[in-house]
Amino acid sequence: MAQFFKAKRNVKTQTAVFTDIAVDVIDHQGNGICLSHKPIIVVPGAIAGEQYRVEIHTKKKRAWYGTITKVLKANEAARVPTFCPYVSQCGGCSHQSFDADFLINAKLASLQTYLKKQIEPAKLAIAEWGDVIKSNVIDSRRILTTTSTGQDVHSKVSPNELEPSEQNQFGYRRRARIAIDARNPEAIKVGFRQEKSNKIVDIKQCAILSSNLQTIYASSALVFKRLPSASSIGHITLTEGTNAVQVCLHLTHSLCEASINMLRADASANKQQSLNVKYSIETKAGKLISLEYLQSMSAAGTSNNNSAASSIVNQDEKLIICDIDDLQLAVTPNNFIQVNQSVNQLMLQCAIEWLAPTKQDVVIDLFSGVGNFGLALAHYCAEVIGVEGVPEMVQVANENAQLNGIKNCRFEHFDLNDLSLLAKLKIPKNAIFIVDPSRSGALEIMKTLPQFSPQKILYVSCSPTSFARDIDALPCNYQITKIRALDMFPFTKHIELIALISSN
Repeated sequence: MAQFFKAKRNVKTQTAVFTDIAVDVIDHQGNGICLSHKPIIVVPGAIAGEQYRVEIHTKKKRAWYGTITKVLKANEAARVPTFCPYVSQCGGCSHQSFDADFLINAKLASLQTYLKKQIEPAKLAIAEWGDVIKSNVIDSRRILTTTSTGQDVHSKVSPNELEPSEQNQFGYRRRARIAIDARNPEAIKVGFRQEKSNKIVDIKQCAILSSNLQTIYASSALVFKRLPSASSIGHITLTEGTNAVQVCLHLTHSLCEASINMLRADASANKQQSLNVKYSIETKAGKLISLEYLQSMSAAGTSNNNSAASSIVNQDEKLIICDIDDLQLAVTPNNFIQVNQSVNQLMLQCAIEWLAPTKQDVVIDLFSGVGNFGLALAHYCAEVIGVEGVPEMVQVANENAQLNGIKNCRFEHFDLNDLSLLAKLKIPKNAIFIVDPSRSGALEIMKTLPQFSPQKILYVSCSPTSFARDIDALPCNYQITKIRALDMFPFTKHIELIALISSN
């Protein structure tokens, strides 16, 4: 065979660019910003008042983007020891080097600055900023002491030096999605993904999980690594409720009998330690099946637990969460819930106080989920109509209304992108609206709402960017009257908010 010469392409190797900068502020997305450099430099994980050596990886006309390679000057008023040994690898708590209160105050300031720039001034003119709704974390890493001269100083302590009662001071999450990598049977990894990567960090313990989830995670991770069918697991969901901890294995293939028996043995072992653990699986066909049902299938000689049979987890096997009064919500592993229970409790109380519905009011709960807001408000108003785009959650929400004996609340399945369908709901004038969308926001809905002449709109946002855009879409006679930031995810760059909007 004849061979032809082919010249190699001359590939230029790019030399890494480093620069020393001081960060002036953080933006609404939690990134540090150096304003003195032109163009500005955006640095994730940075905080105002610190100086860094930064590697620039992207240059655009209006901004450069870099990553921290070295802290040149720390902000001693903000810096505290990290509480997690995986902080440099895991993609979770990117800002745990900073005191929790300092961080939320910095994020609040950036949120206020951003909204003032993005939203028409008249719509913010009478806005009353309430206190931040904070998580119930107890950040004892910085302890106030008094010197012999009477001067107050802050001293740092290692998490290992804390009293036993303070050891779970950072545990706020009641749900976690656990990743598993079983490609190498001799070194199975169970943990969380690196930031902006599919690589899984093998983690023995996670400090931001609730106490019960920490206990279950530590023991279950060892069990998962020993399962003969470990490679059949796509991911695992852990959820803590009032009645149990739910462990759901989301499968790509069926489990073998030996794996089922090992899971059952682990559930029994936890029960002996007064930990009620409910194992279930989600099949590749999308069915939720209890561990008990798997056991009976195995005993009957039926090994295909990927079957699409009607073996869904029963109502009495669902997990119960209770965040306000005696309201019980039964949820499945695939239902969206607020992972921060303490913030959700305060947020619901805030919604009731701000909306102050009467027995003559109708509440329209858009993106209603499993009934978090709608069912909490049903006691105070004439009727609640929930609207949700996910059929499964509509069914769960209606079941939750029945579970609590609530008869003035109904949930409907509508595609919220097709706004013409809202007319079928026969929404009365001057209704109260709740809008709790995903990160992408609810632009078209906010454009449409004025035609219903809403009395009040409660908007809950997990993205300041889409919130500002959506508020700007309202007519000029609508104003934000009350607003509070939500510290739903402490030790991260994220900040959320709740706002009350009224027409004048």
